Amino acid sequence: MRFQYRILNILLATAVLVSLSACGPSPDPSSASSNGASQSAASTPRNRMPSDPALKSLYIQSCYGCHSTGVASAPRSGNTADWAPRLQKGMNVLLHNTINGINSMPPKGMCIGCSDEEFTRLILFLSGQSE
Repeated sequence: MRFQYRILNILLATAVLVSLSACGPSPDPSSASSNGASQSAASTPRNRMPSDPALKSLYIQSCYGCHSTGVASAPRSGNTADWAPRLQKGMNVLLHNTINGINSMPPKGMCIGCSDEEFTRLILFLSGQSE
């Protein structure tokens, strides 16, 4: 019986370590990439953050998970190429799509309590139009 608990503890510890391995620090974006070019930390979608603490909190809680990496074709934060065709549709369409959901993005983009003004500020940040 004691042997079974030991195996169970080892398996549990292994599962925790494996699941936490993805939570380590990301590679230094200022280091050279595979083609030899370097990139500043501030210019990468994964490192972009709003300067306003309240907006930053909303961004981290609701937007960062998909828009920092482009998960499920989400336009990456600050990536002008990703955002250009969307911006051409106008803020009213972007706000409508954010509130109602579009493609893989759920309605309100996981920010159930966000106001239209907060969504507008988040869209402006994500698209690189502010901050």
